Formats: sequence, structure tokens, C-alpha cells
Amino acid sequence: MILARYTQDVVKTILEDPQAVIARDEHAFKFYGALGGTVVNYWFTRDIEYNFAVVVDFPDAEAAHAAVLTGYSTGAFVEGKVIPLASAEEMVGALKRAAPAVHLFYPPQATAAE
Repeated sequence: MILARYTQDVVKTILEDPQAVIARDEHAFKFYGALGGTVVNYWFTRDIEYNFAVVVDFPDAEAAHAAVLTGYSTGAFVEGKVIPLASAEEMVGALKRAAPAVHLFYPPQATAAE
């Protein structure tokens, strides 16, 4: 999932022409597709920190990173965040993978597990 905040110029543009937001759909799908990604869905947020969230199924973390770097390079965004999402199956896999290490880890203030 990518969260991003537009620059002041982009906000001004879409305030002057709200339909410009809809016109960007096809462009965004093509852009993410060029990086190997498929847009799952997107939303505009109702807070000030970020203007939109888009869930893109990327083939790998590098493709997601490339998307964010490209967005920044255009000057369209002032801030963004990539949040990797996991399916239930991926979460189960991660939990199973973590299981052998659970008894080895302890917080800094604790003593080594015996």
C-alpha cells in the first residue's frame, strides 16, 4: 500500500479542475503496470497527512520502491509511505518461520532466556 501527499501545486490544480483526479486513473494504471504492478484499488483519504492510498500488487519490493522514487522525482508528492501488506497465508508463513526464534529473543531489559 502506498500513501502519498500531493505538493501544493498539485492540490491547486485538482481544486481548479476536480475531474483531473478521474482522468489520472488510466495513467496511474499504466504507470504501475510499467513497473510490473497491478492496481488492486485506490482511495482518497479524508485526512491532511496523506491525500491518497493505493494498493498495488507489485512483483517485488524493488518495484514498489521504484514507483515511489518515480513519484518523488516528478515533484508531484512531498511525502509518501510504502506499507507492505501480507495475505493471511503469508502471515501464517511468517508466524511459522518466527516460531523457532521466539524462545531466543528477549527484550533489552530482560536477562537471557534460560
